[in-house]
Amino acid sequence: MNEAAPPATELQTSRIGRVVSVSGSQLITLMDPHVGGEESPTARRPDIGEVVNVRTSTTIAFGLVTGLSIPIPEQVEGKTELRIMELELIGEIEADGIFRRGVSVFPGLGDEVYHTSREDLRRVFMRAGDNGVRIGVVNQDKSIPACVMVDELLGKHFAVLGTTGTGKSCAVAVILRNILAAHSKAHIVILDQHNEFATAFGDTAEQITPADLQLPYWLLNFEEMKQLIIGDASQTPEIDSVILHQVIVQAKRNLLAVRDTTSTVTVDTPVPYRLSEVTQLLDEAMGKLDRPVDSAPYLRIREQFLSLQSDRRFSFMFPGVTVRDNMAAILSRLFRIPVKDKPVTVIDTSGIPSEVLNVVVSLICRMTFDFALWSDQTVPILLVCEEAHRYAPAEDKTIFEPTKRALSRIAKEGRKYGVSLCLVSQRPSELASTVLSQCNTIFALRMSNQKDQEFLRAAMPESGIGLLDELPSLRNAEAIAVGEGVPIPTRICFDELPADGRPRSKTAPFSTAWTSEVSSDSFLQSVVSRWRNQR
Repeated sequence: MNEAAPPATELQTSRIGRVVSVSGSQLITLMDPHVGGEESPTARRPDIGEVVNVRTSTTIAFGLVTGLSIPIPEQVEGKTELRIMELELIGEIEADGIFRRGVSVFPGLGDEVYHTSREDLRRVFMRAGDNGVRIGVVNQDKSIPACVMVDELLGKHFAVLGTTGTGKSCAVAVILRNILAAHSKAHIVILDQHNEFATAFGDTAEQITPADLQLPYWLLNFEEMKQLIIGDASQTPEIDSVILHQVIVQAKRNLLAVRDTTSTVTVDTPVPYRLSEVTQLLDEAMGKLDRPVDSAPYLRIREQFLSLQSDRRFSFMFPGVTVRDNMAAILSRLFRIPVKDKPVTVIDTSGIPSEVLNVVVSLICRMTFDFALWSDQTVPILLVCEEAHRYAPAEDKTIFEPTKRALSRIAKEGRKYGVSLCLVSQRPSELASTVLSQCNTIFALRMSNQKDQEFLRAAMPESGIGLLDELPSLRNAEAIAVGEGVPIPTRICFDELPADGRPRSKTAPFSTAWTSEVSSDSFLQSVVSRWRNQR
């Protein structure tokens, strides 16, 4: 233990009160009668979420104000009342002047509590050697930047949560843009459900739309292919899965045999094979049947393959007769290897047909994990999943089960292989708790739904629970930041984005749009054309 307390900076001029109760990390302070009074303007009243400090014998302990109360209000105005302040201890500064989370020396009864000086606030929020990146300012003192520690933020996943319209997309853009400013060789993949993020990154992003997306069918594993061809396995006979498994494995083996390779192949091995080979194998199998009635599962599988091949909307997955082994090129574009001044890949999923959206997202998430696994952490990747509650829902037995398992695997094991996950959601209560619980840093924007608040309370680290009562009162672009990616739990105001760096997520201008007439036939014709052509 250190023998000398760290130097006090402005402590003696801003006393709040004294400690009257200590219970673990919880403190109760009896506030001085003059705090907030006109006779002592320096001793202002503390605010919820403010960082205050307690001077112990050898350290300065810091705590968050989590509650203010008058336990016995006076009936007559002007009489002195007892005022109570509740604190949650978050860290301390020892004799070396460095702030550290956790408390080694707990305050005792009677210890004095003070407002924290600007100098000490800077020590708390701007820790040296943490590779911090600014994302905004601290609500308590807007002259102090709010920073995230990149390795802690990305190494253990993070989530951006809040009601629609509160600034989630802008918050994600601020965090990523500021990280990219310091780390230009990053590898970030964004699943963009609403085609918002391409404008936020400009020339530093590779935008992939359904028109130029390439995810050939042979990259699918068996679970994804089964979802695509058979659908809900509980609604179809087991024989369908058995037949599909057999013909896919055989088609892969036949092509490898032609190429004179001795590589072993399973149903999940991502090697090219011809769909014509699949249909031929199905036809041959049907020709050997004794009873025509037994051909029903073969016909179902065959017709589904032919239907997907003939549907132009699925051309990114079923490109045609020619089969090319372009897996390396696909990985290069998807994960930006080499970066070539475009460290971000924005995948616009808004135009992907709903029938295959779950399979596409599952494939991208799984490929991200598998690539990191087999590249041995050489290329750490951040996967940003917008509308995460859709892909990893709390309820079981949905069409997004493969995607949910892929995201769960990244959440549970991704850290070991260099895959970071950013979940963006407006309904955290509908998000699988097993996925959200793996996010060690949470940025919670305004949230008024009681169910969402209760769910977030259960998922949030203990040190940040006291701040949750502020959620309904947050302004746009403000958040409660909690977890290992930020120095301490706090309320932050995100930096404002430049006009050309904002996501395309504005609310429709009803008041202006409804003051003018749209009467051109060409307008409707263009809408019909885009609708029919799915672009």
